[in-house]
Order: sequence, then structure tokens, then C-alpha cells
Amino acid sequence: MARRGRQTPTYSWCDSYDRTEGRQAVELSRVYGMPPHPWQASILNDWLALDDDGRLLNSLCVLEVPRQNGKTGVCDPRETWGLVKRGEWILHTAQEYQTAKKAFDRLRAKFGDCKNDPRARFPELNRLIDKYTTSANQMVLDLTNGAHIEFRTRGSSTQMGRGGTFDLVVVDEAQDYTDEQDAALSPLNSAAPHGSPQTILMGTVPDPKRVNAGEVFTRLRKMVRESPERGFCMHEWGVPELPEDVSDRDLWFATNPSLGYQLLESALLKDSKSMTREKFAMEHLGWYPETVGKAEKPINAAAWAKAATAAPPQDGVKVFAVKFSPDGATGCLSVAVRPDTGPGYVEVIRHFTLGDGITWLVHWLSERQDDAALIVIDGQGNAQNLHDRLMDEGGVPSSEILRPKTSDAIAAFSRIANDVKEGAVEHFGQDALNDSATQCTKRRIGTGGGWGFESTDTADACLIESAALAYWGAMTTTRDQRRELLLGW
Repeated sequence: MARRGRQTPTYSWCDSYDRTEGRQAVELSRVYGMPPHPWQASILNDWLALDDDGRLLNSLCVLEVPRQNGKTGVCDPRETWGLVKRGEWILHTAQEYQTAKKAFDRLRAKFGDCKNDPRARFPELNRLIDKYTTSANQMVLDLTNGAHIEFRTRGSSTQMGRGGTFDLVVVDEAQDYTDEQDAALSPLNSAAPHGSPQTILMGTVPDPKRVNAGEVFTRLRKMVRESPERGFCMHEWGVPELPEDVSDRDLWFATNPSLGYQLLESALLKDSKSMTREKFAMEHLGWYPETVGKAEKPINAAAWAKAATAAPPQDGVKVFAVKFSPDGATGCLSVAVRPDTGPGYVEVIRHFTLGDGITWLVHWLSERQDDAALIVIDGQGNAQNLHDRLMDEGGVPSSEILRPKTSDAIAAFSRIANDVKEGAVEHFGQDALNDSATQCTKRRIGTGGGWGFESTDTADACLIESAALAYWGAMTTTRDQRRELLLGW
């Protein structure tokens, strides 16, 4: 008999239960030609366990297993059962479109390509279809019993799913799931239509080099391991430490439950030769580096402290910058100066809330327009409002106002971090700016690996981002307010 991977997790938690719908879900999947492996069937039992009131026992389920082991082979039977027998509303999200489409196509292979599909493999399932709805990043199936499932990509958006209500939320590729995305998705099943909310996170070991990668997945994994409680369940395959010899096939079989099924030894052998020891251990042995899930701080505290000065430059190209927070609740006004010689300089002028509006800010900047080469405005909510009012009420020319593109913001944030490291920028040593610069972590911006600053419980990122935008503006602008003032421009 061919050797198989270990079918029981290296770590698992689920409280005891007497009843489960997992066995019926396994049988349903088997009838429709997709029989789960033993390890997948065992997880289904826990995911579909019932409490004494007949509701789902586990509202949070975490599955971590190395790549190519078949997480979809657990999720698909769970979703099919939820649709056909429970009539659930389900949201299935993935970071990448191809991952979401693969899961959708697997479901569609059972139900048929369309309503009344004469070539449907299983006519009894096809008769349940009410309609399919597909678009660029969303694939939907509605059934005649009222069940509904959506497959969506998360991307970099924090708005996905807002306004919807679901019983089951599936987070595929959870190693890339961010706090911002979680804030958008977590409330979606708080009022689950069938009274049994469940969230399933499925993923692999997050890449410690990716900005904010694994922040939610790692935190939940740690929480369940350290404080397991009723209502949560977790299944994980992995090694506790980095092995000396990743070519040890006993380790392969211990951490890859589908090895010997669809996962081939030859594939792992190839990767063991081409990958570094650390990378292979993460991808195929479920090894967690200590740095995973620990948010990176872009600015070193010691370097920032060294950049403090008590003698700001008295002259130079001056730029003001206003940054509004993502929620529109706070903002910050900063100034930067590029002197004719020596390092650039940044200072926070005012950190404010939006409770008093922005009229004072319009007046303040308008009165000083001749004293600045540029005004940079960025953020949500009032950014466009401030831009328009400076032009309409303050008479500030559009050429003196800049709304930075995403690429500009990325350049600004990386530049100030780099110039602090190289001693090319100074600041006034303000406590609030010090906290923002040294305590804020990275947040992902765009899709090309760019980053910005993320607020923490003790620091508002608006301050350092405002300072960074002013500094970038001062260092890159071709305008000079001193020259233009002398020429009467």
C-alpha cells in the first residue's frame, strides 16, 4: 500500500460534542464524485459540529496546512452542504482572482454551467439552480431553496462585502488577510440569517517579508493555541522548529496529509533542491519563523532620535502638507524645508480632529500661500473638500496644490524612512511626531509592494505621513517660493 501523509493534525483544538453534520456532508461529497480524504473528513466533523441547541458549535475555524494539500477539499463539501441542506448565505473570499475562480469552478462542476443545463453531470443539483451571476471580480450562485454563495477577491480593498449579511464567511489565502480586510468582513455574519454564524480561515504560513502579511491569521492562531475555548476550533500541520535536514521524508509525511494522494513526493523533492532550507520549511513543512505576523516598523527609533535638532533652517524651499486619516476623523498639518545646504527638515504644525471642521485650515493655508512653494493634500474625506476650498475661497492657484497619486505617497513614505537612516533629514523632536515615526508599523499600499504607515494604539500615523509628504514635496518640487515672490509671480 502506498504511503500516505499523516491524517491527524500536529496540533488541533475543538471542544467535545455529541452531534455533527460532518458525516452527512462527507457522504454528500462522496456521492457527487469528490470524496474527502480522511483528514478532510475529520475537519468537516468539527466544522459542522452542533451544540445542545442544534446550532453550529464553532463560530471560528482556523485551518493551516502546507501548500497543495487540498484546503478546498474541506471547504467545498462544507459549502455544498451549507447550500443544499442548510440553505445558508455564504461569502467565499480569496486574495487572488484565480483562487476564487478555482473554488467557484469546482462548485459549478457539480451544479452545472447554467440553469436547466442539459449536460449537467448531476441533474438533481442542477434543478436547484435559480440563477448564476458573474462579473469581473464576483461570481454568484443562487438556489431555489433561498441559499446563496458569492466568490469574491479581496485585493487591497477594505470595502468588500459591506452591507451584506451571511451565515458563513470563508477567508481563503488567509496568510494574506489584513486587519483592514478583517474589519470589513468580520461583521458580515454578526446577524447570521440562520442563527449559526461561522467564519473559516484557511491558509499557509505567511511570508514574513510581506507587509502586514499574516497579521490576522497569526494572531488568531496564537490566541487559539494559548487560550483555547468553546466555540473555536483549529487544525494545523507543521514542525515546531526549523529542521536541520528538510530532505527528511519522514517530516514530509508528518506535515503533508495529502502526500500520497494528489500531492507527489517528486514535487517536494524538486522543491527541496531548489528552495532555501527556510523557504522549504515554511512552504512544505508548516514552519513558523519568529518574525511572522510581527509588524515591521519602517523607522528605527535610534536613528530618528539622532535626527533631532534644536536649530531648524531659517530659509529654504518650504512645503506644507495636510494628511487626513483613513476614517476621516483626524488630520495633521506639517511643514518641511529644503535649505540651500544641509539636510532637509520636517515639523508638525498641528494635529487636529475634524470636530471643528476645516474652515480654520482653509484660512491658515490661504494666508500663507506666498510663503510656500507647494501645498500637498492627501487622505480620505476632506482632502478634496480642502483642495476645492483653497482654490475657491482662498485664491490658491491649482499649480500650487498637489493631490499625490498612490505612487507619490509610496515614494514619500519610503524616502523619509531611508533619509532618516542615512542622516539626510532632521526634525524638531516633538513628542507626538516622535511616537508616530517610531511606533507606527507598515501598511500595504497598492498592489506592487508599496507601503505606508499604520496607526497603533499609541501613535497616529497621520503625523509621520503628513511630515513625509511635506518632506517629499520640498525635496522634489521645482518651485521656489522665494524666487517667485521676488519676481512677483
